[in-house]
Amino acid sequence: MRTQGRDDTSRYPNRAGGLRRLMPGLALLLALAIPGSGAVAAKPDRLQRLLDRFLADEELDGGILLVSGPDGRRVVVSGIADRKGGRPVMEDTRFYVASVGKMATAAAVLQQVEEGLLSLDQPVRELASDLPLDRIANANRARLVHLLDHSSGIPDYITDEYEEDEAARPERLPRDGTLLAYAAGEKATGPVGGHYEYSNSNYVLLGHIAARRDGVPFAQVLRNRVLERTGMGSTSVGADPRDRSLAHGYTEEGDVSRRSWAATTGDGPLVTTAGDLERFVFALFRDNRLLGAATVRRMLTPSENEDGQGLGVALWKDRWGRGAGHDGRYDGFEADVRYYPGRRTALIFLTNGNQQSEDALLDAVAEEVFGP
Repeated sequence: MRTQGRDDTSRYPNRAGGLRRLMPGLALLLALAIPGSGAVAAKPDRLQRLLDRFLADEELDGGILLVSGPDGRRVVVSGIADRKGGRPVMEDTRFYVASVGKMATAAAVLQQVEEGLLSLDQPVRELASDLPLDRIANANRARLVHLLDHSSGIPDYITDEYEEDEAARPERLPRDGTLLAYAAGEKATGPVGGHYEYSNSNYVLLGHIAARRDGVPFAQVLRNRVLERTGMGSTSVGADPRDRSLAHGYTEEGDVSRRSWAATTGDGPLVTTAGDLERFVFALFRDNRLLGAATVRRMLTPSENEDGQGLGVALWKDRWGRGAGHDGRYDGFEADVRYYPGRRTALIFLTNGNQQSEDALLDAVAEEVFGP
């Protein structure tokens, strides 16, 4: 069964009208959490139990959980990365992270804004003048900022036709702005700048624009502007199916990994490790190594149309404080990345399957780590 696009932001507390309910059986485990106002030094075996229980309840093949903050760093793994041979998930196993990669795309584009190569108010039609945008609703009226905060109203390219073509021949699909041809003739989701509607097309356009501005393929843009600057040495844009460091993604159809490994556009380009995502989150939100402090503040400013949306990041406030991050969901893979600035702590979960419920493992982890 097809999951929703490359992302599902409904797991963030602000989008759910409060915290998601915890999965069955976790209440007893969470009762063991040590109370306190700061980050709790959760014992690794407790995190291991949370991960093991979640994978079992959701019938997922494998996963990795990372918690990193002032009180230390803990990484636990569970399950298998590849059913063929039963290869286990390791700390350095590489997962496709779907729309978590939108944060990297946004960071690269905002670097170009800082350098004066782009402006948030520039019309998309000028920035992507090499694309046939006339049949893409709202594309000739949207501006760069509308792509970043999903207020463009441009329809999603992931249509039934796209899904059929991707299932049949993922390696042969275009991997640049021409993907938007699948959205041609689709209705706008609303007025430009006047509403919020998540659309992967926005980030395909952003990746295309970033590549044009730097004069190199988008994969090279990310390598130059994000991966090398943050030391993300285990991260790639797309992946070689022969790479044995990869986690394979599974649905009821079996191994569907090739669809994700072939994805290299700005809406979901990264195959990475939990450790590399930790480096990215700290470089972006804590250390200002990717963007200046003023740009990060702008990135974390809620959209006028959706309090839970910044420029390339999801925003929320829960019982543990304010947070920023992104999740990603596509056939065979899911990821959830959260950073709590007030606690200087990152929570990261990656898995090579699609869970059955809407429960969020990181809600349970936050309660374990930060206390009730």
